[in-house]
Amino acid sequence: MMSNMPYLSRLLVDRGLVLKPRLWAPRTRLMLVSEPRVWKLHGSRVLAGLRRAGLECGMHLLPRGERAKTWSAVSRLMSRMLRQGLGRDGAVLALGGGSVTDAAGFAAAIYMRGINWVSLPTTLLGQVDAGIGGKTGIDLAQGKNLAGAFHPPLITACDTALLETLSPRDFNCGLAEAVKFALVCDPGLWAFIRKNWTQLLLAQPAATETLVRRAAAGKLRLTTRDPQETKGLRDFLNFGHTIGHALELAAGLGPLRHGEAVVCGMRAALRLSQAHAGLAAGASDEIDAFLRLLPVPRLAPRPNSVLAALNLDKKTRAGRGRFVLLRSIGRPVIKSGLPQRSVRRAIQSSLQELRA
Repeated sequence: MMSNMPYLSRLLVDRGLVLKPRLWAPRTRLMLVSEPRVWKLHGSRVLAGLRRAGLECGMHLLPRGERAKTWSAVSRLMSRMLRQGLGRDGAVLALGGGSVTDAAGFAAAIYMRGINWVSLPTTLLGQVDAGIGGKTGIDLAQGKNLAGAFHPPLITACDTALLETLSPRDFNCGLAEAVKFALVCDPGLWAFIRKNWTQLLLAQPAATETLVRRAAAGKLRLTTRDPQETKGLRDFLNFGHTIGHALELAAGLGPLRHGEAVVCGMRAALRLSQAHAGLAAGASDEIDAFLRLLPVPRLAPRPNSVLAALNLDKKTRAGRGRFVLLRSIGRPVIKSGLPQRSVRRAIQSSLQELRA
């Protein structure tokens, strides 16, 4: 794990040349893509390091948050890439959180029918989830991530020192995604999280670095086995996301952050897991006790709005919603056609938490 930004810049040059020499032809042009806050904290040093190494690199700033994930924002980025002379041998470097890696990776996927890109996630959520696996995309007015492409980055470089600049709210959003991965895929990681929960809530560096290493490596192993979500393995990573995405959309795509929505979605999925997948009440209560310590803002979307948003979920098949539930830790199962009464009760329970 890299320890500081100058070494991160050298890694892109030195190790990148070794990994993929054909990418870095002498005339290769790069586009460093970020957003205003991340750029102020880290961008100029990364750009200076790349230019000192003799690489021709432009820069472009996306809007913050979900506003980066729009057709207009991606179109402006690609127009900048064209003006800077990026060709098929060029590459995009995405420096930021999940919105930046999603949008910049999507631009790389469709620009000139696809060019290489490098993922430089600067948030915990990005380092354990969003910056890994090659899912890129943008939102449509009707819902999150409804346009996109599978386009894996050439390199993902995670520097946990960057997480020192995160707000507690942003850090907790990433912690929620790490919990999700542990619950569905890695009981050993869940045991580590339980044992080190206090250190993780305090963003203690050693615990955080171990969390990133294990979660990122685990997600990479899984997504490599199912790169385009055709074998069902990647579906399990949507635990808490079906209702979570619907809550985000019903709240207006912004007030409720993704990790916060996933916390609520996982708590709803635990209730559904007890009712429809055989999850033991004791296990559900223990997990819920940890999730309750991740704060979420007070919001009040209507249950009918959340139910309507569920119908736009991209995981729906033949008009039937699909939910990732837990039989036990590390044993997920996908259930479709759940009784609407059960789903409504789970949603109402989540909304009560948001209003508490």
